[in-house]
Amino acid sequence: MAVIPLVENPGAIFVPRARLFVVDAARRVVAGPLIIARRRAYHREWLLGFEGVSGRAVVEAWRDHYVATDEPDAHD
Repeated sequence: MAVIPLVENPGAIFVPRARLFVVDAARRVVAGPLIIARRRAYHREWLLGFEGVSGRAVVEAWRDHYVATDEPDAHD
Protein backbone atom coordinates (compact mmCIF):
# COMPACT_ATOMS: atom_id res chain seq x y z
CA MET A 1 0.00 0.00 0.00
CA ALA A 2 1.38 3.43 -0.92
CA VAL A 3 0.79 6.15 1.68
CA ILE A 4 1.54 9.87 1.49
CA PRO A 5 2.37 10.82 5.09
CA LEU A 6 0.88 13.91 6.71
CA VAL A 7 3.26 13.86 9.69
CA GLU A 8 6.76 15.30 10.03
CA ASN A 9 8.51 12.03 10.89
CA PRO A 10 6.73 9.11 9.20
CA GLY A 11 9.68 6.80 9.90
CA ALA A 12 8.80 7.00 13.59
CA ILE A 13 5.15 6.08 12.92
CA PHE A 14 5.51 3.47 10.17
CA VAL A 15 7.61 0.97 12.10
CA PRO A 16 7.32 -2.82 11.97
CA ARG A 17 4.60 -4.17 14.32
CA ALA A 18 2.85 -0.74 14.52
CA ARG A 19 -0.96 -0.88 14.47
CA LEU A 20 -2.70 1.25 11.85
CA PHE A 21 -6.31 1.80 10.88
CA VAL A 22 -7.81 2.81 7.54
CA VAL A 23 -10.31 5.63 8.14
CA ASP A 24 -12.58 7.74 5.97
CA ALA A 25 -12.82 11.55 5.91
CA ALA A 26 -15.16 11.47 8.92
CA ARG A 27 -12.55 9.38 10.81
CA ARG A 28 -14.75 6.26 10.84
CA VAL A 29 -12.69 3.06 10.85
CA VAL A 30 -12.94 1.24 7.53
CA ALA A 31 -10.33 -1.46 8.23
CA GLY A 32 -7.94 -2.48 10.94
CA PRO A 33 -6.12 -2.85 13.05
CA LEU A 34 -3.47 -3.57 10.46
CA ILE A 35 -0.01 -4.61 11.66
CA ILE A 36 2.93 -3.31 9.61
CA ALA A 37 5.10 -6.20 8.42
CA ARG A 38 7.44 -4.20 6.20
CA ARG A 39 7.91 -0.62 5.06
CA ARG A 40 10.17 1.57 2.99
CA ALA A 41 10.32 5.17 1.88
CA TYR A 42 9.75 5.78 -1.83
CA HIS A 43 10.11 9.41 -2.92
CA ARG A 44 7.39 11.29 -0.97
CA GLU A 45 5.41 8.13 -0.26
CA TRP A 46 5.86 5.18 2.06
CA LEU A 47 5.21 1.66 0.84
CA LEU A 48 3.64 -0.45 3.59
CA GLY A 49 3.03 -4.18 3.78
CA PHE A 50 0.69 -5.60 6.40
CA GLU A 51 0.56 -8.96 8.14
CA GLY A 52 -2.06 -11.20 6.53
CA VAL A 53 -2.56 -8.92 3.50
CA SER A 54 -0.94 -10.54 0.50
CA GLY A 55 -2.87 -9.17 -2.46
CA ARG A 56 -3.38 -5.79 -4.03
CA ALA A 57 -7.13 -6.40 -4.43
CA VAL A 58 -7.60 -6.09 -0.66
CA VAL A 59 -5.97 -2.67 -0.38
CA GLU A 60 -7.59 -1.27 -3.56
CA ALA A 61 -10.81 -0.84 -1.56
CA TRP A 62 -8.93 1.57 0.71
CA ARG A 63 -7.93 3.97 -2.07
CA ASP A 64 -8.60 7.65 -1.22
CA HIS A 65 -8.84 6.92 2.51
CA TYR A 66 -6.55 7.89 5.39
CA VAL A 67 -4.30 5.83 7.60
CA ALA A 68 -4.41 6.54 11.32
CA THR A 69 -2.70 5.22 14.42
CA ASP A 70 -3.95 4.83 17.96
CA GLU A 71 -0.56 5.68 19.45
CA PRO A 72 -0.89 8.55 21.93
CA ASP A 73 2.55 9.96 21.04
CA ALA A 74 1.77 10.25 17.31
CA HIS A 75 1.10 13.77 16.11
CA ASP A 76 -1.73 14.54 13.64
